[in-house]
Amino acid sequence: MQRMAHPIPAWSRITHRMDFARTSTMAHRNLNQRPSLNRLSAQATTQAFALGMATVMLGSFFIASAVQAQEPIIETAHIVGKPGHRDVVEVRLATDNAGRLDWNRRDDRVVFDRPNADGFYDIYLAGSDGLVDRCITCDNYAFHKRHVLDPVVDPAGKFIVVQVQENAKRLKQGIIEMALPLRGVHSDLWVVSMDGKAEWQLTQLQQDGRAVLGAVFSNEADHILWRERVSTRGNRVIGQWATRVAEWRVRRGTPRLGKVSLIEAGAAGFDLAQEFTPDDRGLLITRLPPGVGEDGLDLVRVDLETRNTVPLTDSPGIRDDLGRYSPDSQRIVWASEQGIAPLAPDQRRLPWRSDLWIMSADGGEQQRLTFWNDPESDHALEQALITDLAWGPEGDELLVTVVSAGIEIEQAIWRVTLAPTYRRDP
Repeated sequence: MQRMAHPIPAWSRITHRMDFARTSTMAHRNLNQRPSLNRLSAQATTQAFALGMATVMLGSFFIASAVQAQEPIIETAHIVGKPGHRDVVEVRLATDNAGRLDWNRRDDRVVFDRPNADGFYDIYLAGSDGLVDRCITCDNYAFHKRHVLDPVVDPAGKFIVVQVQENAKRLKQGIIEMALPLRGVHSDLWVVSMDGKAEWQLTQLQQDGRAVLGAVFSNEADHILWRERVSTRGNRVIGQWATRVAEWRVRRGTPRLGKVSLIEAGAAGFDLAQEFTPDDRGLLITRLPPGVGEDGLDLVRVDLETRNTVPLTDSPGIRDDLGRYSPDSQRIVWASEQGIAPLAPDQRRLPWRSDLWIMSADGGEQQRLTFWNDPESDHALEQALITDLAWGPEGDELLVTVVSAGIEIEQAIWRVTLAPTYRRDP
């Protein structure tokens, strides 16, 4: 049975309606301020009797002024960071109605999840030219009436590991719920071939009442990790989360898991592993410190052998999440609430808000990159929450999934272009 696919837009052809409205308003304002051409013509005719050749010069001045009045219209068509980081070249919408993603460094293609017209999420593939190629899982009956979420491509570029959620209709999770760990309930990890025709189930967790969030591959492609809710003790909604690390094996074209290890969570019992460190000897983890509320998450680096922990952020009461190493391993980008003006409780439409930040791999030189939550920014979205992000293979571009609360609650993928100095050396 074929799933109902979402209409496929071209990434490069979509214009964000907020920026279009801003540009249109500016155009309307400039047109109102422009002198009437009829009035100019009448003035030129009157002055011709008295000033002769001066009429031609004066008419040229007014015409030049009218042309200059159009220049701001062109300038406002570019979405640049203002205020912004000096190394951010451009922040623009890539594709709308899109969720969690992965950027395949082998062939420069992007996979992401998106809700279809039938309400179920599927996995889509986009080419490096910015055009969405096809839906990968829509025609696979194994995923009928299930959400297929959070794709990650194996380093060999042959398989996609996904989170598959049962009872999707009964759970009735919307865009905001999908941004929370809650989306991991009734889920297991599966593998699907790049053509979407073959599938393999990796885990059987949802039968035991556990929950799982999407997987991440090691840099050497011999291990895989995922985030797992190991207990509902203390908080039945959030629960206690830890990290599983398993051997990744492919034998005769069939993917499977080898030995599985549990990485115990910190004292507060809430760890969400983000990535392996560049040498695969540690993990980059979002951790809840003891005695801190749910909004006090920090990024830490954990050594897999000694379990020693190195804090990378230390901001009590501020949520730091979604850490990603740059392709050259020198920097980390992450999502943070830091620097965002607080809102009154009755004004908050999202569970929290975040913008993109960058730091050196050791936690130093922390700087804000994007300003989606700053009303003075040219890419402002009123209220914005980052739910996923990925570096491009060359290191000078990022794709960021953002949930925004404007007129409606929406989700989209944005492209952040950095200065050429961020490009990885050949």
